Amino acid sequence: MAIAPATRRSSASLVARVACAGALIVVLGFLAFKAGKEGLSNFYAQSAHLEIERWSAPGQRLRGDEWVQVLQYLAQSLRFSPDSAWPLEQKATLHLRMMRAATDPQLARAAALSANRDFHLALIERPTSPFAWGNLALTKLYLEERDDELVRALLRAEELGPWEPAVQQSVVFVGLALWNELDAAQQAVVFRAMARGAQRNAGAMAEIAKAFKRSELFCAIRNNSSIKGLDVCSRIGKSGKISTQK
Repeated sequence: MAIAPATRRSSASLVARVACAGALIVVLGFLAFKAGKEGLSNFYAQSAHLEIERWSAPGQRLRGDEWVQVLQYLAQSLRFSPDSAWPLEQKATLHLRMMRAATDPQLARAAALSANRDFHLALIERPTSPFAWGNLALTKLYLEERDDELVRALLRAEELGPWEPAVQQSVVFVGLALWNELDAAQQAVVFRAMARGAQRNAGAMAEIAKAFKRSELFCAIRNNSSIKGLDVCSRIGKSGKISTQK
């Protein structure tokens, strides 16, 4: 017995609906799986971030087992989301801290190389992070990689994070280290970062300038912008420290 056209159309429509529903279930399942992995990645990255922030508190000292614990958090985060910029940048920042804390030059260089590599990877995923650009510049300076990429990292950091205190200090530190190698326009970028940084933390900017024997640049800011608080330039002593006396 022949099947009526209407029945065939109804059967075909049912098959199509079932196929669409099946495809939708697969898509939703994939999205849920991906969201779950990203959630776990963020959980471990957040755990690492909280530990790193705790280390920044005054009087805190780092133990070897704490380094290992945070590295494990970050490894877990990257296992669930290998291309996530946040754990990559945190891992790089951790290596940068290791570099600064190391007393062995070989260990310091190894940490700097690891930080440099991870900042590069993080910037591939998130090229708009001023912190990653600024810290990349710091690692390249430590590794004596004074090239066009270093200057580009310096300028990108200032461009993307002009009002971020940590970025300002990185830009000024690297900029003063490279001062004689920069052209006039690039020096102006560093000077502007110093001026903005001085509005919030004049003492930090004065210390960096003093460290590179560029106090005259810091003191020139008084003629170009208004800095709240005490006259820092009059308080820079021969020792290079800022006096607390008014």
